[in-house]
Amino acid sequence: MATNPYFTQLHTQRFSLIGSPQQRDGTYQKDQRFVNMYPELIKSPISDGKKYYLKKRPGVELGLFQVPPGAAQGLYYWEGTYFFAVGGVLYANGVGIINLAQSIAPVGFCEFRDDTPSDTNLIICDGIKGWLVDTTLGVQQITDPNFPSPHIPSPIFMDGYIFVAAANTQTIHNSALQAPLSWPSDGFIDAEMYPDDIVMLSKQQNYIVAVGTQSIEFLYDNANATGSPLQRNAPAVSQFGCPAPRTVQQTEKELILVGTTNAGGRTVWLIDGFQPTEIANEPVREALDLEGQGIAAAIAMTVQCAGHKWYILNLVVNGRTFVYDFDEQMWHEWTSGVGQQCFDFAYAADSVAGTPAFLSFNTGFLGYMSELSYQDLNGTPIRCMVQTVKIDFDTIMRKRFFRLSMIGDAPATGDTPMTINWSDDDYNTWVGNRTLQLNGSYPTITQMGSARRRAFQFIYQQNLPLRLEAFELDVTQEVRR
Repeated sequence: MATNPYFTQLHTQRFSLIGSPQQRDGTYQKDQRFVNMYPELIKSPISDGKKYYLKKRPGVELGLFQVPPGAAQGLYYWEGTYFFAVGGVLYANGVGIINLAQSIAPVGFCEFRDDTPSDTNLIICDGIKGWLVDTTLGVQQITDPNFPSPHIPSPIFMDGYIFVAAANTQTIHNSALQAPLSWPSDGFIDAEMYPDDIVMLSKQQNYIVAVGTQSIEFLYDNANATGSPLQRNAPAVSQFGCPAPRTVQQTEKELILVGTTNAGGRTVWLIDGFQPTEIANEPVREALDLEGQGIAAAIAMTVQCAGHKWYILNLVVNGRTFVYDFDEQMWHEWTSGVGQQCFDFAYAADSVAGTPAFLSFNTGFLGYMSELSYQDLNGTPIRCMVQTVKIDFDTIMRKRFFRLSMIGDAPATGDTPMTINWSDDDYNTWVGNRTLQLNGSYPTITQMGSARRRAFQFIYQQNLPLRLEAFELDVTQEVRR
C-alpha cells in the first residue's frame, strides 16, 4: 500500500498580529513590519484579561489652509490662530504676516506673558531674526544688538524671561525680566561641562535643557542678582548628544530625541526627570545608522489622537517614518500614499479642538488628523500593510497550507477586500495576490500550496476603518523531508 505523504490530521494554529519591526539590516524589504497600523491593548477592569489589536491609523484631512508650495519651517497654534512657516513666509491662518530671513531653515515659537494677564505675545525666531506677535497680529521685531544672531531657533519662556542659544556656541542668552524686546549685555551663561555646541533648547518642568552634540545639561532659575538667572545642575548631565536637532520633542513630562555618543551608533532616548531610557529597538537603530551624515535632516513630531500618544520620527535620507507608541511602548511605521515609505508631514501642533494639525513637507498643506477619517490629503485611502515573520511551525519540513482566516472586526458595508500575498524565498518574491473578503461570517481563503517557511503580507486600502486581532492557519506537514 502506498504511503500517504501527509499527516492525516489537520493542524490549526492562530497567530497574533502584534509585534515590533524586525528588519534585519535597517531597510524595509524583509522581515516583520507594520505600516499604518498601530497596536492597541484593551484591558479588562474586572479581570486579568487582555486583548491586543492592530488598528488603522487616523487619516489626515485638509480642512484648514493651503498656501503656495515651499519648504515647511514650523507650526504653532496660539490664541485661535495657526502660525506656520512655509518657503520663507510666516502665515497666520493662511495670511502672510512676516517675511522670514531664511526660506528653508526651521522656525521656533514660544508664548510670552508678563505680570499683566492681558499682555501676551508669541515669540518667533528664524535663526537670524526674532519677532513678537500680539493677539491682534501686530508684529514687532527684536532689534536689541544683544539679541543673538545667528541663533538656534528654539526660544524658551520661563519665569518671565525668554532664553535663546547662540548658534555654534555653548552660550544661552536671556532677555530682561518681563521685557522680551530688551536683551542685557551680561545676560548669558555657558553650558560648559562638555566641549560641544548647543544644537537645541528645550524645557522640562522647571529646567531649561541645553541639548548639545555630545551632552545634555539642565539649568534652573537661580534668581541671580546679575548676569543670567540660570544655574547649571551639574550632577544631572547626560553623556550623549543629539545629531538631529529637529528630533528633540517635549511632552508633558518627558523629553525624547535621537541621540549618539562618542562610541558611535544612534538610538532614541526618552528622558523622564533626569533619567534617560533607551526606547529604540534594533531595527530602528539600524535605520538611524543608515542615514549617515543625513541624520541631521531627521525631524520628529509628538501628537495625541485616538487615545494614543505617538512620537513620529521622519528619516529623510532613506524616506522612512517610524512611530513610537508611548502607551504600548512599541514601534510601527506610517506612510502617505502608494509607493511612499514615509509620512509626508514635517510639523504638528495641537488645536482648540484637541485635534493634531499637520504641516506638509513641501506642498503648503495644513490639515488635521481625525480618527474618523480613513484617507490622507490626496484623497487616497490609507494603505495598511502587515508583513509577518517567516512561519515554519518550528520545523524545516515542508507544510501544505489549506486555509487562512482573518480574525478582526467586520466592516459595516459587507464584503470588503483585503489582498493577501506570501513569500517562500525569504521575502525575495511575493506570490498569491489573493483577495480575502472581510465580513462577519467567514473571511477566508483556501488552497495556498506548500512551503517550508512562509511569510505573509496583508494589504488593505479601503476608505473604511480596520481593526485586526489575529489570523488562523490550517496546515498539514509532509512525512518526507
